[in-house]
Amino acid sequence: MVPLRHEAVLEAVAAIRAAGVLGRSPRRARLLDYLIDRELSGHGEDIKPHAIAVEVFDRDQRFDPGRDSIVRTEIGRLREALARFYALADPELPVIEIPRGSCRPTLRPGPGESGPPPSPWPRRLVALAGLAMLIVIVPMLWQAHVRHAQERVFAAAARPIEEAPYRVLRVAVLPFRAEGRLAGIEDLAYGFGAEIATDLAAHPWIATSAPRDAARAAETADYLLRGRLMWRRDTLLAQLELISFPGRRTVWTTFQRVGDSAGALQETERTVLGQIVRRLGAAHRVSPELMRAPPQRYAESDLPDLSCLMGIHRYLAAPAAPSHAALSSCLGRVVDSHPRYGEAWAALALLRLDEARFGRNLRSGPGAVASAWGDAARATSQALRLAPQGLMTLHAAAGLALEGPGRDTEAFQAHAARLLELYPHHPPSLALVGSGLAAHEGRWDEGLALVAQALRLEPDAPGRFHVAPALKALMGADDAAVSAAVASLDPAGSRIERLLVALARARLSAGAPAGPSAAPAPNATATDALPVLAGTFDRAEAEAFVRGRRYTPGLETALLRQIAAADPVPATTAALP
Repeated sequence: MVPLRHEAVLEAVAAIRAAGVLGRSPRRARLLDYLIDRELSGHGEDIKPHAIAVEVFDRDQRFDPGRDSIVRTEIGRLREALARFYALADPELPVIEIPRGSCRPTLRPGPGESGPPPSPWPRRLVALAGLAMLIVIVPMLWQAHVRHAQERVFAAAARPIEEAPYRVLRVAVLPFRAEGRLAGIEDLAYGFGAEIATDLAAHPWIATSAPRDAARAAETADYLLRGRLMWRRDTLLAQLELISFPGRRTVWTTFQRVGDSAGALQETERTVLGQIVRRLGAAHRVSPELMRAPPQRYAESDLPDLSCLMGIHRYLAAPAAPSHAALSSCLGRVVDSHPRYGEAWAALALLRLDEARFGRNLRSGPGAVASAWGDAARATSQALRLAPQGLMTLHAAAGLALEGPGRDTEAFQAHAARLLELYPHHPPSLALVGSGLAAHEGRWDEGLALVAQALRLEPDAPGRFHVAPALKALMGADDAAVSAAVASLDPAGSRIERLLVALARARLSAGAPAGPSAAPAPNATATDALPVLAGTFDRAEAEAFVRGRRYTPGLETALLRQIAAADPVPATTAALP
């Protein structure tokens, strides 16, 4: 391999991606990025078909190139794409080639680049100055290109689905029911449905939601998916039904014997997911280019381990202290027993982030918050290495980058863009990214647009979806807007929801003066609509909590000012679960 400057090679990669020769499938771009990253980092000798299959295409450790040709096929297509690009490319660009019979790329100078002849010192100085400028300018151009690509992803995700270049189907997924006497079957059933919903959302032409019942689903969805997982005679059975609206007609149903192992349940999940996607795709003539294979998941665990992992879905929906202790213990045991279980590392990261971000269910002892952040960082790092495209992994990575002690906004934007690129119509992901952009980076228009999209897609959005709009309202002078914004928050939910409800009620009760364009103070009916919370919270603790949230300076100042003005303070935030 001829030594080349990394910046020049990355410039060539950017030009290849921009030329469109890689096609619409993201897998070719991921493959090129992986090959170049390994080569430039000095690990080119590690580029093998098995490593590519596992780290790029999410195959499991049992990948057999003799039975699965994905690596050979995609390497061949990438080789052809590179040939098409360099047929018309700038001759000064470094040439990236993949020799036939090999997966490892070779890098060499372009045909228009020649070595500099001996030159006197003045010319050498000019060359060195030009090189210094390139070293500065090329990374800047690359960063500008990356930011532009990220902004396009955010804008596309916020666009109403009616404006998409293809029809986006809305599929409501009800929590799956559990039946039978098997330890952890409730977690298995709930997680079974949650993971099918997640994998459906990985298709750009499907938007998933989680309404509270079928009646609510009928108001907004095109289809309803419901199911149950049963334990009968020492084996699992699964029954699923897909119903179309508005006619309420069953268009697909299945009743399958699953078995008694984690691998059997995961295989059933892949099977039913494929059947649903093919049925919907055929009915609506979806282009094959929009069909995506579901991610491969770790399958070497047993049923209790899988039940433990699935428990994270129920916990995040209702984070209660008893389930937290059990989940923390079993997830720690799972990652110790199966250190390559990327999804389990991601679940553990989310659990630790929940402790660190909201002080919820913290372990005892000094430095508990710092310890939770450290554990979250270690678990997230493992999840990114082992399950880099998993939804839970990207949620954890984005949250850690934005709110962790080593705040990294560039990393947050990269993880957020990747999340919405892979799951463009997934309401919790839209809300997470939108809230981060708005409250933590001050990009209110972009962030609130993503939150608004999440609220359009999710008919029964939980309180956390409404936090960013409530924060924006509290920064303003319109008391009526404040009253409306906090009405959807959960006064018994996370600390930030409880604090915002308390501040809004204190502000409305005190009749805070409004600006000249603000609406009149809300009447008794509007004020009474806010929950009444007994007791008072500790002002110093509330101020410390707000400062620890890493909000934008303007938002932090507004919240601290309202905490100081709240007298009496009408809500409890200190006594957390």
